Amino acid sequence: MANGVLLGLTAALCWGVADYCLRGASHAAGTFRALYFMQIIALLALALGAAPWLRLSFAGATPALIAADAALSLIILVGAALLYRSFVIGKLAVVSPIAASFGAITTILALATGERPDAPQLVGLGLLLVGVTLSGMALSPRRDASATNAATPARQSDPARRRWLGPGVPEALGATLLFGGAYFGLRYVAPQLGGVQTAMIGKVADFVALSLIVLLGWGMRRFIGGVGGVGGASVAQGAVAPAARALAPRSGAFWLWLIPGAILDTAANVAYNIGVTGALTSVVATLSSLFTAVTVVLAWVFLRERLTRVQWVGLLLILAGIALVNV
Repeated sequence: MANGVLLGLTAALCWGVADYCLRGASHAAGTFRALYFMQIIALLALALGAAPWLRLSFAGATPALIAADAALSLIILVGAALLYRSFVIGKLAVVSPIAASFGAITTILALATGERPDAPQLVGLGLLLVGVTLSGMALSPRRDASATNAATPARQSDPARRRWLGPGVPEALGATLLFGGAYFGLRYVAPQLGGVQTAMIGKVADFVALSLIVLLGWGMRRFIGGVGGVGGASVAQGAVAPAARALAPRSGAFWLWLIPGAILDTAANVAYNIGVTGALTSVVATLSSLFTAVTVVLAWVFLRERLTRVQWVGLLLILAGIALVNV
């Protein structure tokens, strides 16, 4: 269990810094480019950083296990696309804690399969749900007084003055659901394949899928909007379908953000995969979800993000809930 705790905390630290870096990469060149080149960097990191030092064996990699690993990885990839999109259009200190609550979903699924938490852990799950709701609330700016007619009925102006789900919150909630289910499913794959092998097969599947999207041109039109899509209502806002040779970003800032982000994200995935092979899934998943504390601190220090009081209450409840789940 001690190793599971250490690996869960390692995943949390790596994911927390990786999310901050990948936010910068998504801002610099768009969500799709960040996802696509992230897979290449991850595969290189695994091939150069792990393969030469570890005796990796794929003897137990049956077609069924490979297919399951690939499917779970693709689900996580879709969740990552939603998450990085939320990083671009929303506040990092808001959407990151929401995504971190995937640990609660994973824990609930673990309960359904036989794991039994104690009373503090059940209270923690409840706090997580309330915290996610509060942290996702955001008030939209008030309409300009000069543009508002005093004779306008209140029922027409009220919807424009208040918005309960802030920018990026729906995407973060979608990522949470996908992460929660997929990371639970890894408990049945990683112990048989191995933590590093599971990550490598998954990254290959992600790279193949994204490459097919590029070749078909569909993803280019839908996702590659660069900074032009920031703040838009849809993923495709401002997107243009460039030629294949235009896929590679020319911005040096993109690579400065992407390379450390991709390496840290890969390290977190490997730590999580190894962790669930020898410890309770609920423990490793919820410890891993502490990455939000790292991300929030980075957003506070470097991005100068400010939150409403209600959002601060939500964030504190999330952190308290995560702590109780791990008691």
